[in-house]
Amino acid sequence: MVLADARQAVAAANRMLATLRDGGVASDELRAALEQTRVFMAAGTAFQSAAAELIAARERHGDGGAEVLAVSAGLSHSEARSQVKTAQALHKVPKLRDAVQAGEVPQANARRLAEAITKTGSDAVAGDDSLLGQASSMRPEQFRRAAQRWITAQQDDDGASEHARQRAKRYLRFYDGEDGMVALHGEFDKITGTRIHNRIRHIAEQLLGNDRKLPKADRRQFAQCMADALDRATAPAVAADGVRSDGGAGWVADITLVAHVDDATGELVAELSDGSRLPPEVLEELSCNARWTGLVYDRSGDAIWRSRSRRTVTDTQWQALLTDYGGCFHCGAPPSMCQAHHIVPYSKGGETSVKNMVMVCWNCHHKIHHHDWFIETHSDGTHTLHPPDNPALQPRYGPAHADDHPPRGAGRVGSADHGRCGPACAAERPPAPEPPLRRGRSPARPESKTSRTSVSTRARDPAPATLW
Repeated sequence: MVLADARQAVAAANRMLATLRDGGVASDELRAALEQTRVFMAAGTAFQSAAAELIAARERHGDGGAEVLAVSAGLSHSEARSQVKTAQALHKVPKLRDAVQAGEVPQANARRLAEAITKTGSDAVAGDDSLLGQASSMRPEQFRRAAQRWITAQQDDDGASEHARQRAKRYLRFYDGEDGMVALHGEFDKITGTRIHNRIRHIAEQLLGNDRKLPKADRRQFAQCMADALDRATAPAVAADGVRSDGGAGWVADITLVAHVDDATGELVAELSDGSRLPPEVLEELSCNARWTGLVYDRSGDAIWRSRSRRTVTDTQWQALLTDYGGCFHCGAPPSMCQAHHIVPYSKGGETSVKNMVMVCWNCHHKIHHHDWFIETHSDGTHTLHPPDNPALQPRYGPAHADDHPPRGAGRVGSADHGRCGPACAAERPPAPEPPLRRGRSPARPESKTSRTSVSTRARDPAPATLW
């Protein structure tokens, strides 16, 4: 009987779809039909929950029917658990259950009513007809706030117990997505969550505003700005000596990677610890504020040379750049959006000195790394940033093929020699086997042909807005 009715319901729905596709149904009739489908869907949801609960009770599943519902109705486990939980709570207040089943209360509002029952008790909810009236008349976006206010009003501690409950449930998880992305999911109490949201959104709006200066094709979407803002907001301020601004000591490793020179091609290959490959331009950007430690191994894997890298801007140098530029040297963006940038790359012999550095914002830095913009140094010591109107004039150094020093008299330095030779800006390209020999290592081990570098990116200056 039940199965026959279910099949009839499916057949009726298919007939409705076929009629709709013919295009001959008037709008008024469609609106009326939609009202009826609301009732139909509510009754169907109620049937699903009740049937799954009955099966689970008979077979002693112990989960209220969530697994049966997820498998049979094609729901996710979280959706199935939520539906079962809502149905169980509404059973305690029959008049609410009947109103939901009749389609008088939207399913989203039904979940809010179930939450109110769980937090305040069924008697409190059943005794307040105004709450049911609001659930029936308000849209879900409106009723969510109304229900939360009602729940708080029922508690005698001005919301303290609700806040404590939320605090106890807070969590944050990272996991790997199926497409190689890293996924982030978490829940916070209302105060902490709002505070985090406001911080991230404020930074994202700044990034979005700065992107208006870029060509339309290069502008980020707001969701992308939110992701970049989270990365930036979680970068701690670390002094040049590796001491964190919060008093902790040691280098802050945001990400660690290993780079080596391919024997066959001479190209620099960079990977994360799990083997994920990094494109050269991503390596360049990461290394702008990284502490590099160069290691040369022999073919048996024994380390035979270790470099000492010192190329990040010091606190004093940052203050000098702040005095000289007051913000991005090109667009004038505030210091909180800026980083120190080597004009002549460190990997090309450029010094970590105020004379060889400019203060550059994220957007301009991005242009240099990814769009071949170049810095031109003038006779009066000033610098200007230019688009790649004539790339032939810009020196290019391919990965792992860079000279020891840039050409004499080169007045234009851009992303080509700033980063394409290897780790950009203040980062040193992992040395090929020969340079370490010239630095004093005994030439008695000519078998070493692979250079590996371990990198830990960190916030390198006291500015609160280090991006990489």
